[in-house]
Amino acid sequence: MTATVDSAGGRFPALAAPIACGCCLLAGAAYVTAVDPGEGGLFLPCPFRTLTGWWCPGCGLTRATHHLLRGDLIQALRFNIFVVVVLGGFAGAWLVWTMQMAGRPLRQVRVPNFVYAACAAALVGFAIIRNLPGVPGLRG
Repeated sequence: MTATVDSAGGRFPALAAPIACGCCLLAGAAYVTAVDPGEGGLFLPCPFRTLTGWWCPGCGLTRATHHLLRGDLIQALRFNIFVVVVLGGFAGAWLVWTMQMAGRPLRQVRVPNFVYAACAAALVGFAIIRNLPGVPGLRG
């Protein structure tokens, strides 16, 4: 295991940050699982929706995560169709970071630029479609 030096000059294991972040993510997941965001709790409203009144591509992700963590995939996808992709991305990024800090980096895969463009187009398209009149099923 490698070690790094913090700003105070002390030493700590390189895995401390990914482990601490993972623990915070697990605590957040436990809270979102236990408390339904649609019923209240300590959840912040979407700033984009608050300012504009429109649904952004991320609106409904907390409620979707709640249902997904409770095993209700269909209801989760009704709140936000990208919930599985977003949570998978978080998990994957955390895993890559943890493996790098452990000194066992995963094989790097180059993602073609068109994939990023396609993802951005899908999110913009989703945001536009979910704000059209007559499409309430995509509004979380």
